[in-house]
Amino acid sequence: MVERARALQPEIAARADETEADGSPPADLIETITDAGLYRLFIPAAAGGEEVPPLVVFHAIEALAAADPSTGWVVMLASELSLVSGFLETEHLREMIGSDEPGGPRCRIAGSSRPTNLGTRVEGGWLVNGISTFASGVDHATHVVIAFKDEANPGDQYMSFVDPEQGEILRTWDTMGLRGTGSHDYRNEDVFASDQRTMKFGSRPVAPGPNWRIPDGGIASWLQNGGQAVGAAQGAIDEVVRFAKHVDSKSDSRSLAEREHFRVAVGRAQARVGSARSYVREMGSRAWESVVAGDPDLDAVAQWRLANVNAVHAATEAVEMLFPAAGTNAIHRRWTLERRFRDLQVARRHNAGLDFNWDAGSRHMLGLPPLTRGNAIPDRDRFSSDRA
Repeated sequence: MVERARALQPEIAARADETEADGSPPADLIETITDAGLYRLFIPAAAGGEEVPPLVVFHAIEALAAADPSTGWVVMLASELSLVSGFLETEHLREMIGSDEPGGPRCRIAGSSRPTNLGTRVEGGWLVNGISTFASGVDHATHVVIAFKDEANPGDQYMSFVDPEQGEILRTWDTMGLRGTGSHDYRNEDVFASDQRTMKFGSRPVAPGPNWRIPDGGIASWLQNGGQAVGAAQGAIDEVVRFAKHVDSKSDSRSLAEREHFRVAVGRAQARVGSARSYVREMGSRAWESVVAGDPDLDAVAQWRLANVNAVHAATEAVEMLFPAAGTNAIHRRWTLERRFRDLQVARRHNAGLDFNWDAGSRHMLGLPPLTRGNAIPDRDRFSSDRA
C-alpha cells in the first residue's frame, strides 16, 4: 500500500496547483486514489477492506503528503473516520459500502467525530440536527460520518454514517493553509441516522482485529496526522535541496547550497524530521507488537502518543527553519515551500497537534490518572478481542 501511494506521487504533485485553486483534489485524481485502495486502509478485512497496521497507514499518508499536503490530508481524514466502520455489524457494513459489488468497496468516508449535533430518538434510528464541522473531502464522499448527542440524555453520544445527499455542504473552508482539502461544514436537518449504521461512543468494536484494540482511541485514529506532517515537511526539504545548487538571489550571487547558514538550516530540518519519524516507528512498533500479542504495553502506547504529537510539531518547526534560510525564494509560488509552510501551520491546529497530547502521553510516565480528553483512556476490557 505504501508503494502504491508512492507511485501516485508524480500525478498528485502535478495536480497540486489545481487542488489548491479549486479547493479540493480533482475528481479524476480522487478516483485514481480510490482505485489504488488508499481509501479503505482501515476498513475491516471482513468487509473487503485492507485493514493494514497503523504504521503502514502512517507511511502511505506520508507519501501522499510529500507530493501534496492537501491531498494527503483528505485521505488521512478518510482513514481516521474509517476506523468507525469497525464498530458496525459486518453484514450491515458490507451492504453499506458495496463490499459484494464488482471490484469490492469503493467507499470514501468524510465527516466529523465531533458531537456537535443533537439526535432525537425515532423508530429504527435517530433524527439528527446541527452542523458537522471540518468535514475534509466531503465533496467526494460516498458516506458522511456525523456525530451527535442524545437530546434527551446529552451524556450519550453517537456517530453514524449517512448518505451525503441527506445533508447540505456549507462552503465554509477559506483558510491560509490546507486550502485544497475542502474541509467544509455539513448541515444536518432532520437527517435520519439508522441504528444499523450508528455506534455509541464507548461501545466495544465489532471488528476483531488489533486496529480496534489499541487502548488509546486518540493515537489509534490520529497517528496519520504525524504521517501527513512528516510527509509535508520532507517534501519541502527535498524541494529546496533539489533547487539549492541552481538558485541565488539579488543580494548574493552564491547559490543557496554555497551558503553556510542555508546548509545548517537544511541539516537541522532534516534531522528534526528524520528523528521524529524514527520515534514514531520505534514506539509504534513496540506498542503494536504488544497489542497484537493481546497484552498492550501502556508505556509504549503513551510514548506513541508523544511521538505523534512530536512529529506534527517537528515537521512544522523544520519548515519554519527552511523558510527564512531560503530568503526571498521562499515567498514565490514557483516553489511549494510557501504552501507547505501555510499548510503545516493549519495542520498543527488539529486536535492531534494540540498541547493536551503532551499531557496525555506523559501522565502514564508520572503515574497519574489518564486524561479523558482525546480518548487517552487505557481500557483493556473495552479493546479486548473477546466480545463475550
